[in-house]
Amino acid sequence: MATETQPIAPVGRRTRARMSRRESRQRIVGAATELVRERSYADLSVDAVMREAGLGRTIFYRHFDDLADLLMGTSRAAIEDLFQAQLSLVGSHPDDPTRAVRQAFEAAVAVYVRHGPLLRCLAEAAAGDEQIAAGYNEMRKRFDALAEQALRALARADRMPAADLAETARALNLMNETYLTDTFGREPRVSPEAAVRTLTEIWDAVIRR
Repeated sequence: MATETQPIAPVGRRTRARMSRRESRQRIVGAATELVRERSYADLSVDAVMREAGLGRTIFYRHFDDLADLLMGTSRAAIEDLFQAQLSLVGSHPDDPTRAVRQAFEAAVAVYVRHGPLLRCLAEAAAGDEQIAAGYNEMRKRFDALAEQALRALARADRMPAADLAETARALNLMNETYLTDTFGREPRVSPEAAVRTLTEIWDAVIRR
């Protein structure tokens, strides 16, 4: 006895639609990532991103509210990688703090080598976009708190704590960000190894003072 076969075409169409949405989002993110290598945030626009992606402007708003939403979403993974690099310094009391600091900066520099232009653009956007600035400031507080914890552990290992760990941590983080953004925000100015060595030496001098 013959059985009725359920139609499968609608499922296929839904699958293709899901693939299309995923692929279009990837193309938008890829286009934005490519453009920020040469453009500042002020020179970025939805039209420019969509021209680079080869897609219509209306498709942009199926995925993102605006450029700020795109930039924050695109940079989220890079920021989390930086967070993990700094987190590696917290919660341990290494016998060799210099080595611990170097390993953390090796990871951080690797993130900037991959995503430097994107992170530079995010910093530029935070200077003039209230939405991005709010998230950026919260991110900085999160990193400053981690840096303070790391300094406390590392300085205690050498029995030479800084006078004001919170301010020292904030100053070091500002230096890290400015230096790495300037070094890898466009074409790299120095090698990754030189950047790692430079930042390690500065942190090491603070820890051992």
